[in-house]
Amino acid sequence: MLDVTLDVLLAAHILAGGVALLAGAGAIVTKKGRTRHNQLGKYYGLSMGFVTTSAVPLSIAIESWFLLAIAVFSGYLVLAGYRVIDRRRNRIEEIEAIDWLCHGSMIVTGVAMVGGGGWASLSGDPGLAPALVVFGAIGGILAAHELRTLSSEGGDLWIDRHITFMGGAFIATVTAAVTVNLTMLPPLARWLGPTVVGVPLILYATRIYRPVFAPTHASTAD
Repeated sequence: MLDVTLDVLLAAHILAGGVALLAGAGAIVTKKGRTRHNQLGKYYGLSMGFVTTSAVPLSIAIESWFLLAIAVFSGYLVLAGYRVIDRRRNRIEEIEAIDWLCHGSMIVTGVAMVGGGGWASLSGDPGLAPALVVFGAIGGILAAHELRTLSSEGGDLWIDRHITFMGGAFIATVTAAVTVNLTMLPPLARWLGPTVVGVPLILYATRIYRPVFAPTHASTAD
């Protein structure tokens, strides 16, 4: 009975991952601030929410702490990206409990990922440990930076943070798809390749959209 349940959950997990991949790609190519982009972003967030949630019992069932850590990392990026928009729409200025929980949890998880990956790298066959260190460091740094931004009077422009979080989440989505389907590639190339390609694209997107959504254009960009 348990095996059947896990098979059904895995099938739903894969289906949701496919929806997330398509919706995320659609949100990227549509103009930000428009209805279609917002709808596709919502579909992406919902599907990734299921992907992240279902990944937890699946990772535990196969005893893969690596996949569990990556699931937490992916879920954090989606939640953080959505939270940037939610705070802006509701004109929230103070740091709320959900912000501390969201970003604080990622800092703790990031430290554990870096520590675990570092220990594995030093104590024997590193395997995918370097990828664990990279993702843990990225998540921890982003979470700490976001808390610092929310605590300051100025801080980075919201569009920069939204693109960074959601772009990072989509990189994680692509990484999962590449890892499962392109098995002919070396493991580290599958796990870190999308990050190497995606990070420069995130930087490019923030450079393009920053002038559009700058405070002086806020009234016409929404």
